[in-house]
Amino acid sequence: MNKINKILVISGPSGVGKTTLCEEILRKERRLKACVTATTRAPRYGEVNGKDYHFLTKSEFSRDVKNRKFVEYTRLFGNYYGTPIRSLKAVFNEGKYSLLRVDVQGAKNLKRNGYKGVYIFIMPPNVKTLKQRLDSRKTNESRRELNQRLKRAIKEMSYSKDYDFQVINDKITGAVKEIQNIIRKHLY
Repeated sequence: MNKINKILVISGPSGVGKTTLCEEILRKERRLKACVTATTRAPRYGEVNGKDYHFLTKSEFSRDVKNRKFVEYTRLFGNYYGTPIRSLKAVFNEGKYSLLRVDVQGAKNLKRNGYKGVYIFIMPPNVKTLKQRLDSRKTNESRRELNQRLKRAIKEMSYSKDYDFQVINDKITGAVKEIQNIIRKHLY
């Protein structure tokens, strides 16, 4: 089995459809495997510890940061998110390409730390559509929190130029095909 150490990084603002796109890509591309990241936020309905995220307390997360157990980490909306080294190595050891769903700061840290691969930024068709998607997610966030997410989303979109590719998620099937074409030409 070849030792693979290239990654596929998917970033984009909240509500753009990263989770749905990643699930579809993983279903279609058997050489990819999701790298399970860690967070201190509470699980959303249906999320499973160890599958969707490693859900940690803030003290557990801080301990792991201190012990240098993350490839990258960031604080976002009062919670911490990070990629455990062990999760990334586990994917590589299976002989697969690692798919990481991280924010712009995480992607920047991965690049700075020398992780080679393909970096894709997912864009909404427009800000109005993004706002509608955020409103319809039913995450029990207040209007103020949703507005903060929208404001941050607009700022994050300005970083899309730092990525290898930008994909507009207007229709899931089209965005998935575009990502698959990018992966097949530039990752494998």
